[in-house]
Amino acid sequence: MKPIPTTTASSRPPRAIRRGPAPRPTTQAPPPSTPLRTATTPTVKRVVWTGAFAAVAIVGSIYGAGLKTKQEFQAEKQQIIESTPEDRIKDLEHRRGVLMSQKIPLERKLADLRSRMQAKAAAEASQSQPKKNS
Repeated sequence: MKPIPTTTASSRPPRAIRRGPAPRPTTQAPPPSTPLRTATTPTVKRVVWTGAFAAVAIVGSIYGAGLKTKQEFQAEKQQIIESTPEDRIKDLEHRRGVLMSQKIPLERKLADLRSRMQAKAAAEASQSQPKKNS
């Protein structure tokens, strides 16, 4: 048996090289009845590309904002962990003051709401009782 010769680059035969003028087609295709491209095709492409770039920019900005927020949270958490007990107490007292300043108006609104509910219940109770004829 003879070994089969193989080529190192590829096993395809070489491409035929044509010299001279290009061959002319024997039959001519009829011209299309409608144009292949309409005037709106570039406009649609432009809108699609613009939308794609805008979407990428929006997603990137949202993702970047999330990363920044996460890094700030980690830095603040590390600062709290490394702070002294006196600093922690001072921070907690400050937070308590903020929460108390929010609590006072809410308690006032709740007391007003309860008084209105009691007044409405009393008015309904007085209307539902029959009047006595003397």
